[in-house]
Amino acid sequence: MRKTLSILILTLILACQKPEYKTVDFKAFKITVPSSWNKHKIKGIDSYVSGLITDKNDTLIFDLGWYSHDLTKNPELLVFEESEYAEFTTEQKEKLKGTKHLVVADYTSADFQAKDYLKYEFEIDSIDCFEAKFIKPRNKGFGASGIYIDSLKGGGPNSNKTRLSFYGNNLSDSTQVEFFRALKTIKLTKYCE
Repeated sequence: MRKTLSILILTLILACQKPEYKTVDFKAFKITVPSSWNKHKIKGIDSYVSGLITDKNDTLIFDLGWYSHDLTKNPELLVFEESEYAEFTTEQKEKLKGTKHLVVADYTSADFQAKDYLKYEFEIDSIDCFEAKFIKPRNKGFGASGIYIDSLKGGGPNSNKTRLSFYGNNLSDSTQVEFFRALKTIKLTKYCE
């Protein structure tokens, strides 16, 4: 009885422990992430690029600059012509098996609703003082997950905007949840005055 009670108490203690977190400072912003995640340095060409490596070895990359990409602007469809699909590797075909996709003889004459095969969906939420798109793949683990903020500063017809995108590809459910939780902690102190 005593041994069973000790095991039960130890199990409850371990189950109630919250993961440890740390704040990573990228100079332009700070983000709070699980302590097992590490900063990943990348050299950008025309913008500030860097990121994180998760405990599952996923790479999460941000791009802060004029050309940061919004995945929802050129909607990708999971519709493929037979000739294109035939050139896919076995690994690519295996990955597609778990997704809602369509293989057609001819893309231009095929009868389908594009909205049914969009690769991404998004929600508008806020991060610090900005509106952000939280983007995720419609098919879990198949595509990028992350955020896009259209304008941190700048704008207008004759000026450039500073944008922020922060994505990870093919994330597991648990990593995507942790990543979105971390994204909500971003503090853009340089931009939110």
